[in-house]
Amino acid sequence: MDTTKKTKFYEKKQIKSDIQTLGKVLASPNKKKIMYVLSTPNTPKDICKKTNLNFPTISKNLKDLEKLELIKIDNKNLRKGKIVFISKKGEDVVEDIRKNNL
Repeated sequence: MDTTKKTKFYEKKQIKSDIQTLGKVLASPNKKKIMYVLSTPNTPKDICKKTNLNFPTISKNLKDLEKLELIKIDNKNLRKGKIVFISKKGEDVVEDIRKNNL
């Protein structure tokens, strides 16, 4: 599939978020689960419980999502009690996934 066909597909779907960022989330079921859980702020431990993923998996994916600027982490200096929030960019990604059944 060439680039023009891909662009037309996403134009029809009315995607708000960056295509590359959206693609990285869609390529990882774990990232997708985490993004859905973050409709409310959570600690990493709460995210583990809600997604049934182990802590190292959550930790790695949170770092990746933070690099993509989809989440924000408060109290980074604390060993326990970090709070993870979804960013505006992250909200757009989740909305695109839900709205377009991706």
